[in-house]
Amino acid sequence: MLKLPNSIAITLITLGTTVQSEEPCDTLQTMGYVFDSKEGPIEHIKLFGMAQYQIGHVDGTDSAGNSFSDSQSEFRRIWLGGDVKFLDGFFLKTVLSLTQGKNAATGDQDIEFQHFRNLYLSYDFAKGKPSYSHYKRFEVGYGRRSLKLADEWQRSAFLFNPVERSPFSNKLWPTDEGGSHPAGAWIRVAKDNNDIDFGIYSTTQEDEFPGWEDGTLLYSQWIHNMTEGSNFDLKELVFSAYTQNAGISEDQLARGNEWGGSAILRLHKGPWEIHSTIGTGENGANTNPDRDGGFWGLSIMPMHWLVEDKIKLVSRYQYQNADSPEGIRLNSRYARSAGARGEADMSLTRGRGDVHHNFYLGVNYYFCGDNMKIVSGIEYDDIETANGINVFKGWTASSAFRIFF
Repeated sequence: MLKLPNSIAITLITLGTTVQSEEPCDTLQTMGYVFDSKEGPIEHIKLFGMAQYQIGHVDGTDSAGNSFSDSQSEFRRIWLGGDVKFLDGFFLKTVLSLTQGKNAATGDQDIEFQHFRNLYLSYDFAKGKPSYSHYKRFEVGYGRRSLKLADEWQRSAFLFNPVERSPFSNKLWPTDEGGSHPAGAWIRVAKDNNDIDFGIYSTTQEDEFPGWEDGTLLYSQWIHNMTEGSNFDLKELVFSAYTQNAGISEDQLARGNEWGGSAILRLHKGPWEIHSTIGTGENGANTNPDRDGGFWGLSIMPMHWLVEDKIKLVSRYQYQNADSPEGIRLNSRYARSAGARGEADMSLTRGRGDVHHNFYLGVNYYFCGDNMKIVSGIEYDDIETANGINVFKGWTASSAFRIFF
C-alpha cells in the first residue's frame, strides 16, 4: 500500500504557482512529442501523462438523520499513454490508469496498473485514400475507447470544467464496474457539419483487453454543428444512445442499464458558454425490483470567463428522477466514501433514492490552459425516496490540481 504524503500535493501546486511565463507552458504543451515527420512509414509519436491531486470535504445529514463531516485528499487520477500515426491513416492509441483515487472503504491508495482506459487501432480512409478526401473523417477501428453520453463525458478528465462530473452524466455513462472503457468495433464518418459514430461493443470486463464472453452493446452518436450562419462562436447539437443485451448473470456496462440516450446543446458566445443535457434510460433487469424501471434527468451548466483564458466561473444544476424507489444511486464521491468507512450511515436507504437535485458553483484558474489548472467548487446534493426518506443532504467543497502533457 502506498500512503500519499501531503508534500507531493504541495509540490505539485507550488509547481503550478511558479508558471508565470509562456516558455514553461510551451514546454508542457510540446514535451510529449517524440517524433514528427511527413516522410517515412511513421509520421508521429506522442507520449501522454496526466495527474490530478484532489482534496474534498463533505458535511451533511445521512439516511439515519445524523449529521456528519469527513475530509479526504488523494491522487484522483494518474494516467500514462501515447499514440502513433503511421502508414497514411493508421492510428494506434493507448492510455493506462495507475490509480482512480483512494479505496472508499479503507482509505488506502495503490499506485499501480489498474486497467487500460484506451487501447485501439484505427484507420482513416479520408487521410489514406484520395477517393475519400471529401470526408473530414472516414474511420474504422477496433479496441477500447470512450463512449460519450451527456455533455460532461464528451471530453476527457483533464478537459471538463467542474471538479467532478454530475451524478446524472455518470449514471448514463456506459463503462464497466472498474471505470474502464469497453472494447469493440466502430465506424465514424464526418462530412460538412455532421459527425456520425456507430459501433458494437463487448460487455465483458477485463483490466487488460476484454473478449466477447458476455453480452453486446450497440452505440451511436450524431454531432451536428450549426455555428456557421449563426450569431454564436459555437452552436452544436449532439445526440447519443446505446442499448445493451446482457443477462443478469453476465458482465454488464453502465451498471446494468438496458438502454440510455441523451441530447446535448452547446452554445458559446464571447465569454459565455452554456452546455445542457437531457437524457433518459432504463435501469434494466435487476435482482432487486426496487431498482428496476426508467429514469430521466437533465443538467445545465452556464460558464463565464471572468478573465479570458485565465479565470473561469462554472455553475451547474442537475436533476434526475427514477420510477423505482431505489432507481438512483448516490454518486457523491465523498459522501459515499464516508458511508463506506462508517463515518455516515447510509444503510436505511442503501445509498439510493428516486429524486435527486444537485447544485454546483466553482472557479477555475488556468496556469497553462487545460495543461495545468486548479479546479475548485462547492456542491449541494439532495437525494431522497418517494416516501420522503432522506438519503443524503449536504455540501461538498473540493479542489483539484490537474496537470498533463
